[in-house]
Amino acid sequence: MSKTKDLKKCWRELDSIVPTIDKIGSGFEDTEKAALALFLYFKEEGVLDRLAYIRSIISIELEHILGTEKFNNFIEHEAKSWKPPYNKSRDELLAMLSK
Repeated sequence: MSKTKDLKKCWRELDSIVPTIDKIGSGFEDTEKAALALFLYFKEEGVLDRLAYIRSIISIELEHILGTEKFNNFIEHEAKSWKPPYNKSRDELLAMLSK
């Protein structure tokens, strides 16, 4: 696949995923229902696999542009990881969502 086709595919995927997540986030008054709907969307639509595909395309392009050493440095220092709150209870998680 050409670079342009790959980038268009990434854009279409993101343009499908992001607005749907926004609709879910703003469409439910009940936080717990919103969280469940979001989880359902991720499961039914294979969102994690789709995001992994987008990430792979972007990674390939960035590595090509930056070179392997600069790309690896970018990944190590620029990418921030969200830390899951494993030690929180259901109620604490819901309270965090309500902030």
